[in-house]
Amino acid sequence: MTDEKYSASIVRHGVEAVKVYRRISCIQQDNEMPEIFLGGQIAIGLNRDFGLQAHVERPYLRIMNELGLTINDQIIEDMGSFRADIALYREEKPLAIIELKICDERDRRGGKLLADLEKMKLLSRQTGISTYLGVLLTDTANATCKDRRKALEAVLRRVVS
Repeated sequence: MTDEKYSASIVRHGVEAVKVYRRISCIQQDNEMPEIFLGGQIAIGLNRDFGLQAHVERPYLRIMNELGLTINDQIIEDMGSFRADIALYREEKPLAIIELKICDERDRRGGKLLADLEKMKLLSRQTGISTYLGVLLTDTANATCKDRRKALEAVLRRVVS
């Protein structure tokens, strides 16, 4: 399976999750949707699309243990509180993690997004696991999604390069 197919599935199921949550909760703003609902719906979709096992809010330490890493005090200190929004498995072996972030007024500059990216990079460096970052971008009082997307892409390009 290609990264593009996984990415397209994540986006498709994420968009559907937003629509479903709007309908069942009557929210006024998309940023009112809990990330755990978004993660659960995407996990269900990925399971249906690819037959992968999917866990929501999976502890990083458990993933690392399942990949055969020895968990020491430093790893516990660095990673002990982190959880993957979604962890994908094939034949009970971790395959990839997905971190989701809802970027609204509270994260205008992308600090929370960058924090998720850093913890993903740390896990990937130690395990080689694939990582995906899903972002629900919402308008703010100061900028439209289109403008914010450009700014966040620039920040991410600097960090990823």
